Amino acid sequence: MVQFGMAVSNVDDDKRIKDALLKYNYGIIKMTKSGDTKLLKDMLPQELYFKVMVWADSWKFSNLAMVAQINDLRFSPIAYNENNATIRTLENWTYAYADLVKRDYALEPTTIFYKVKYTLKKHHGQWMIVAVENLQEETFSGPNMHSVTPQEKQEAPKEKSSNGKIETH
Repeated sequence: MVQFGMAVSNVDDDKRIKDALLKYNYGIIKMTKSGDTKLLKDMLPQELYFKVMVWADSWKFSNLAMVAQINDLRFSPIAYNENNATIRTLENWTYAYADLVKRDYALEPTTIFYKVKYTLKKHHGQWMIVAVENLQEETFSGPNMHSVTPQEKQEAPKEKSSNGKIETH
């Protein structure tokens, strides 16, 4: 078999990389909802972990909390090179920022379509995210908002209770 500088894809590595990306994204949601950072701390190098923490803390210090959900997440084929890999995703998120003092929205739910490039490095058999690059970001609303493509649009779901205030759990 002839190889031309790129490592051959491994089904197990593909699964581990996609799992790492899902854990990272859901780890951000968990961190912003509950303050639990263990998942992110265990899977990110210190520099990237602190960057995410500074971002989350800046909202928290302003008495704001992100309320988020992932509507759709799709993966491109993974490019391997030695113990490194890159993968691009198409991500569709709906998020809002809650004012923790007023218990109301500081920013109403918004849906954003992202194209993101992740770089990962294999360390002791585990894939760690070492870089996250936002390639495209587009805010949209309207019909079919929960599809991964920004051309399809719909209304964002509201998370207010009947009295118009955000319910916290």
